[in-house]
Amino acid sequence: SLPQMAVLLLLDEEGELSIKQAAQLLGRSISATSRLLDQLVVRGMISRREDERDRRAKRVAITEQGRAFIMTLEQRRADVQIAVMEYLSAEEQAEVTRAMVLLAEAGQRKQDAV
Repeated sequence: SLPQMAVLLLLDEEGELSIKQAAQLLGRSISATSRLLDQLVVRGMISRREDERDRRAKRVAITEQGRAFIMTLEQRRADVQIAVMEYLSAEEQAEVTRAMVLLAEAGQRKQDAV
């Protein structure tokens, strides 16, 4: 589901988080986030462990299986984009490529700012 994908992408980018942190970043309630995380734990996409500093709290992280799932989806998306690009003129392809470079550069600036 889209909410599950959002969790996987968040954990892939941010690393291990508490359930509370994940809920805040996703803009969801803790209970809704916890249910969503439960589904991903069952599927082996994320792991959950006790917080070493606060045994009442739990922390979650993406697993290798979760990362592999993201990579597969990203490859499929890239394949679709390439297939669509074939229907553009050379000039349009150049425009799209320039836009993608701009997005990549903006993403890098965002990473550097963190």
